[in-house]
Amino acid sequence: MKLTPKGMRDIPPEDMIIREQVIEKIRNVYRKYGFRPIETPALEYLDTLKAKAGEEADKQIFVIDGNEYGMRFDLTVPLARYAASADTPKPFKRYAIDKVWRKEEPQRGRFREFWQADVDIIGSKSMRCEAEALTIAREICFEFGFKKPKILINNRKILDGVAAKLGFEEQKPTVFRILDKLDKIGAEEVKKLLEELLGAAKAKELVSLINTKGDNKKKLEVAKKYSEEGARELEEIVAFCTFEVTIDLSLVRGLGYYTGPVFEVKLAEDMGSVAGGGRYDNLLGVYGQPAEATGISIGIERLMTLMLEKEKGKSKTYSKVFVACAKPEFYKNTIELAVELRASGISVETDLNERNLRKQFDYCNSLEIPYCIIIGQREVESRQFTLRDMKSGKEEQLPLDELIKRIVNDS
Repeated sequence: MKLTPKGMRDIPPEDMIIREQVIEKIRNVYRKYGFRPIETPALEYLDTLKAKAGEEADKQIFVIDGNEYGMRFDLTVPLARYAASADTPKPFKRYAIDKVWRKEEPQRGRFREFWQADVDIIGSKSMRCEAEALTIAREICFEFGFKKPKILINNRKILDGVAAKLGFEEQKPTVFRILDKLDKIGAEEVKKLLEELLGAAKAKELVSLINTKGDNKKKLEVAKKYSEEGARELEEIVAFCTFEVTIDLSLVRGLGYYTGPVFEVKLAEDMGSVAGGGRYDNLLGVYGQPAEATGISIGIERLMTLMLEKEKGKSKTYSKVFVACAKPEFYKNTIELAVELRASGISVETDLNERNLRKQFDYCNSLEIPYCIIIGQREVESRQFTLRDMKSGKEEQLPLDELIKRIVNDS
């Protein structure tokens, strides 16, 4: 039997439970800021995907049905196609949490099929949008217990200014791809590749720029030499944020459609960014109706990888209670009780395999279901139910209302 395709995997229940919890927390944060959901197809016309993605992204597209369709590699291009033809109040604030596909080499926390959680703002040129996107990303980090996210920002206008001043505008896409690999291949290898492409003098000035040390003020002074507008936009973002943001002049972001500020959020030194994005003011114009746009994407897989490393154990099920019948003739009574418990918002299972009581306990323990309610003749007659704590083995008799309170309060 064949395994799953390279870079794709089955996700077992205990991991899916964490994934659903992660997605729900992110969704709740997005809604707090007034973002609205949309959904786009997994397949797009190949021409749509290639219109503005850039050479590197083009290589990552899974092509379907000859050369007509491709699997979406992010959620931004489909949004741009949609928003360019939709009549919505501006700013249009949307969120989308869905699967994307990229044909690249799998690595720690990175797969070929993965989930992204995006928020984007269409129809505003203000740097307030970037500040709000970064505020959202920071709040999500806090939601998952990461209290010191490293938030990095730069501006493609500054890098464009460097390319113009040093005279490598035609080679700019290749230079940006090299710079974007800094975390993957290291500073020395980046320097070597730049020298081979640009020559020693140009490479030296570019490397000097991206290695600028000091605080944000110092970096802005350097940035202004190449783009006053780019530096001003970074200055505004820093001013609008009520938390620490670090200007990193080496930050590029690989996708070709970025036109202004770009940003990343990191939680671990040995892993790439857990969130990233930027401004892409020209992308909607490719699909029809021009509009300013910016957004940020949270990487579900990488966030899950970090979460799983922090967690001591995983939940195996959502079920809080297993209602067991002492004898087969009491199964109908277990169903009746399960209905009442579920009406109170409690996740409940009953025995579907017609097992004896001991094997019902074994099943309950195998999934680490916290409670088991045993129903026999006595419980049916008295309406006092036996609640068994599966961890301690302690049992007590409770009427229905007390039973529900106990389980709900312990959830």
